[in-house]
Amino acid sequence: MDKDWIGQIVRSKKGRDKGKFYVVVSILDSFHVSLVDGKKFDFKRQKRKNKKHLCIITKAEDELLPRITHQDDACLQNIFERLALEAKEV
Repeated sequence: MDKDWIGQIVRSKKGRDKGKFYVVVSILDSFHVSLVDGKKFDFKRQKRKNKKHLCIITKAEDELLPRITHQDDACLQNIFERLALEAKEV
């Protein structure tokens, strides 16, 4: 069940970053996940967030999933563009 979180595009429901979009890159424990947004938070500096403060929007594209799990820095621009597009749709 927890592995389903990896690659999800989520929106923050609580905190200072309320309304911002992120991609889940790893599960830290049963309550927390690591997030990236492609700009401020990348694979070297990930954001830690409680799962209950996140709203799942959709799953990232299939071609991005292996690059996210391997934390490939080359996909950060694609992540940023996808999150910007998602923000415009919502």
